[in-house]
Amino acid sequence: MQNTFQPDLVAAQLDRIVSGPPLSSSPSLCRLLRFVVEETLAGRTGSLKEYSLGVVVFERGDEFDPRMDPIVRVQARNLRVRLAQYYAGPGADDLVVIDLPKRTYVPVFRCRIEEQTQAAPAQPAEPPVPAVEAAAEPSVERQLELPAELVVLASEPVDGKQFAARAPTGRIWPRPRWAMIAAVAVLALLGITAFWRFRPAETARLRPAETARKAIHEPDPTALDLYIRGRYLMDRQTEQSFHDSIDSFNRAVARDPQFAPAYAGLADAYNVLAQFGYISPKEGMEQARSAAQRALDIDPGLAEGHVSLAAIIEAYDWKWAAAEREYRRALELNPSLPEAHLWYGMFLRDQGRLQEALSELRRAAQLDPFSVFSSLNLAHAYMLAGNVSGAEEQARHAADLAPGTATAEVLLSNIYRAQGRAAEADAALSRARQFSAGNPHAISVLACAYGRHGQRDESVRLFHQLELLAKQRYVSPFDMGSVSLVLGDDQRALTLLEEAYRQRSSGLIFLRDAKFASSHRLPGFHSLVQKMHFAG
Repeated sequence: MQNTFQPDLVAAQLDRIVSGPPLSSSPSLCRLLRFVVEETLAGRTGSLKEYSLGVVVFERGDEFDPRMDPIVRVQARNLRVRLAQYYAGPGADDLVVIDLPKRTYVPVFRCRIEEQTQAAPAQPAEPPVPAVEAAAEPSVERQLELPAELVVLASEPVDGKQFAARAPTGRIWPRPRWAMIAAVAVLALLGITAFWRFRPAETARLRPAETARKAIHEPDPTALDLYIRGRYLMDRQTEQSFHDSIDSFNRAVARDPQFAPAYAGLADAYNVLAQFGYISPKEGMEQARSAAQRALDIDPGLAEGHVSLAAIIEAYDWKWAAAEREYRRALELNPSLPEAHLWYGMFLRDQGRLQEALSELRRAAQLDPFSVFSSLNLAHAYMLAGNVSGAEEQARHAADLAPGTATAEVLLSNIYRAQGRAAEADAALSRARQFSAGNPHAISVLACAYGRHGQRDESVRLFHQLELLAKQRYVSPFDMGSVSLVLGDDQRALTLLEEAYRQRSSGLIFLRDAKFASSHRLPGFHSLVQKMHFAG
């Protein structure tokens, strides 16, 4: 079936969109929109894949790997938001609509005509008929009569066929919107004609106040790119990648001091740097708190800022109720924020609320399926729930996303061991050892794994490596105490864990984890758990 839309109308609309706010301030988003629209008009929708967009639009080079670099997905999400803002604002009366549906990079073109209607006797509603084969779910609220020659939807090929057709009846149905319903009610009270406007899906999910908030500040394009890079680097989970992410966030806020999400990213990077034991809790968490507070000072309604603050309150202040309030506030502000579901899920897991945690962690993985953090934490939760096959799937995914991640290999080893696959478990530990050189947190996790699997000599050798490292740099007393517990040196373990308590090490959150169950017999350990004041 041949395309029947008029390319000159779409091309003119494209020029109109990219020449003004909110798109004109972001050259990279303009390039993305122009490329996908022009390729679709030329009949080359098959080229609109994540790899080709990364190479051509974002100039990532031939070695671009979409699994490792989320630039295309993140920028497509940003483009959808900007398009929603455009059609809710300066483009509210435009005839041609260019949209980018979720889960595809092939744009949709529609034409709309807003009609003024005179009051008339109610007529029986005509049953709705889908506009095109690949159209979104239609609304039964209202039908808009359109010129048949202009109503077209270009969609992704299905079973090798390209669908792009005029509507059989020349009609298109906007989706129902609570804002529309409210507007109709008000206009009815005033006794005037109602005007219905198409509202893009992404804008419609935002409350009016939140939509207005997003329009407050348009980030500098370079700062936005640095922010995206910082988030990507932080998800790699190596000490160097954490430091590199901090550098990216610092450069972003230097470039654009009012870019609140970059401060939230900076807070998260310092937080995880401390939680992984690469710097002391005081050094990392105080800088994290300062950055999170700065993000919220700039934008009190920023969901990312509330997540950052919640994670600090949880991991450093140990104020569980206050942390949960912040997590819930973030989810209220943005229910589709992957980081909010991820961090809240980790919080629930560590508070012993496993079923609630699984729901949040699954949602985080659905929203961001290429996140190493999300995959590893969901795998860990599945293990706690006894879902070994689910844990293996997620852990493998994490290892594929970030090859060379020692913690992913150790988790896989534990999973294989639980399934009686000893050879594969040993191979995973060997790989983890290759990736752990000079990394105190990875060495600690590896030493515990060897100790639990009966390879005490290997565990002791790794513990000695930790002792040597502790003379050269910061090593978390929690990490060293965890290994001492596995080795059966209870007194030394308690001494180290007490020091971790004095330093407010975030690792103490895990004291109720099953791996510490054998230590509950120790009076000193029981006292330590009580001092944490866990809920439930």
